[in-house]
Amino acid sequence: MILIDRRLIQAFDWGLFGAFQLIPLAGMVVLYSAGFDSDSTASFLPWLSKYVPSPALVRQISFILIGLVVMMMAVALPTVWLQRSAYVLYAIIIIALIAVLLFGRVSNGSRRWLTFGPLNIQPAEAMKLALILTFARYLSRHPPPEGGYKFVSILIPLAIVGVPMLLVMKQPDLGTALMLGGIGMSMLLFVGIRRRVLVSMLVLAIGAAYPLWNMLHDYQQKRVLMLFNPETDAQGSGYHIIQSIIAVGSGGFAGKGFLRGTQSQLEFLPEHSTDFIFSVLAEEWGFIGCVVVILLYALFLYRLLRVAQRSRDLFGTLVAVGVSALIFIHVFVNIGMVIGLLPVVGIPLVLFSYGGSSLISTMFSIGVVLGISMRRFAYGKW
Repeated sequence: MILIDRRLIQAFDWGLFGAFQLIPLAGMVVLYSAGFDSDSTASFLPWLSKYVPSPALVRQISFILIGLVVMMMAVALPTVWLQRSAYVLYAIIIIALIAVLLFGRVSNGSRRWLTFGPLNIQPAEAMKLALILTFARYLSRHPPPEGGYKFVSILIPLAIVGVPMLLVMKQPDLGTALMLGGIGMSMLLFVGIRRRVLVSMLVLAIGAAYPLWNMLHDYQQKRVLMLFNPETDAQGSGYHIIQSIIAVGSGGFAGKGFLRGTQSQLEFLPEHSTDFIFSVLAEEWGFIGCVVVILLYALFLYRLLRVAQRSRDLFGTLVAVGVSALIFIHVFVNIGMVIGLLPVVGIPLVLFSYGGSSLISTMFSIGVVLGISMRRFAYGKW
């Protein structure tokens, strides 16, 4: 039974919760502009007469409200229960990923969704948390010896992360597959790997680069090549990068102003409410706005890592580290993508971009960390 002791409520991490809230609040301001359409309005509630000329914002608010409910459910889950259920959750999501390849809905050339009536579920998003919990359980039950893991010792962890990576790449969804690999590697590095093992893994990665390149689809290869010279296909594969760089550069120091971003308002910038919402932020709010948002993420990551530092057991520490890695990789890759330093891989700006599956699954993950933080006193004095 899931119960919350009164003392646990008193120990709730309001600092982490508050740092988290600042990001989607800032995102809603930018999303209002990114999704602005004076000819298409939506109401927050059917019985209210107040209509908002940004349907994307209205839907995002509904996603956030659902996410808050899911977050509180995650907070109520005992840490011991999460640890015991990690392998089961991992197996269920693996089965769901296989079902996506067999029966999933195709959208824009990718098969990523399972459809249940009006609901569309993206199992790859849920796999991020499932991988974090599974890695945390395995690594906490099999801690490294002095000096770090040997190569043989990391074969099972590599298999744990490798299976979902391959299934997600088959969808194809290279961005999420790389995200899963980044989370797993971050957690392994945190617990410790011997230097010669890292060198061996680097050599293997270099050797596998060419075969992996040939496994990519043509459009994925073009996205990587466009990183170096997008003007060679300005109306095709390089269009996203070029328009994004124009938007970011035109914002200058203080930006053009709210609702005055020409790249987004005139529809030159593609995916401006999802993958390229940071470009809208840069164009309308300039360098100052970008720095403020990055600082909000830095504050949030600090609060997450503080939970990892204060946790009284290795499982809780590893979960907090894994969620921190999830947030950091999302932010790093997305911002690098929109300013032309990384290839376009379809990773949204977590907690900021429009989208239900990513937002709700991330909020659930944050709720898990909030629960771990709240129960840290169970291992010490109140």
